[in-house]
Amino acid sequence: MRLLRSFDWRLLIIFFLVAGIVHLVMTFLAVNDTRASAYTRLAHTYPKNKMTIADAIAPRRQPLPFLAPDARYAFCPFETKNGTMRVKALLPDLGWTIGVYAPDGTNLYFAAASADRETTIDLSIISSEDRFQGLPVTNPANIDPQQTIAAAKGLVVVRAPDKGEPYRADELAVLAKAACKLGGA
Repeated sequence: MRLLRSFDWRLLIIFFLVAGIVHLVMTFLAVNDTRASAYTRLAHTYPKNKMTIADAIAPRRQPLPFLAPDARYAFCPFETKNGTMRVKALLPDLGWTIGVYAPDGTNLYFAAASADRETTIDLSIISSEDRFQGLPVTNPANIDPQQTIAAAKGLVVVRAPDKGEPYRADELAVLAKAACKLGGA
C-alpha cells in the first residue's frame, strides 16, 4: 500500500496524454503519405495512356495488395495535359466493372455491368486545367462520347470476373478490347 501512495499519478496521466497526442498526429500524417499510393505504383509499372491487362493475381505477383484472385484487371494510368483521353470498354456480364480514379484515390467515375444486357462504356476525360486546348476534330466518323469527366491525371481500372479455365479466353478477349487512348479510342 505504501508503494501506491508514493507513486506520482500525475506522471501516468501525462504519459497517456502524450501517447494519445502522438497517436493522433501519426494517424493524420499516415493518411497524407502518398509516396507509395496505388496510383504511384501502377503509374511506374504500366505505360501511360495505354490499357494494359495485368497478369493473373497470385501470391507474390500482385500489382496492388488485396486484389481479388478471382478477377482479371486491366490498368491505364493517364494524363490529359496533351489532349483528351477516350476510354472505351465493354462490360458483358455481372461482375464486370470500370472505374476512373484520381491519384489520391478519389473515385471520378464508376460503372458496373447489368444482368440483362451488355453495357458499352464510351467516356471522354478532358483536362481539368483552364487552358484552351483547341477545338476537337470533327468528321462524320467522330461519335460523341456518352459521358465526359474532367481530370488532369489518374487511373482507369477495368475488372473482369475470372469464371475459370473454360471462360478465360473469352474474358481475356473482351478485356483486350478495352481501350484508353489520347484523342480517340
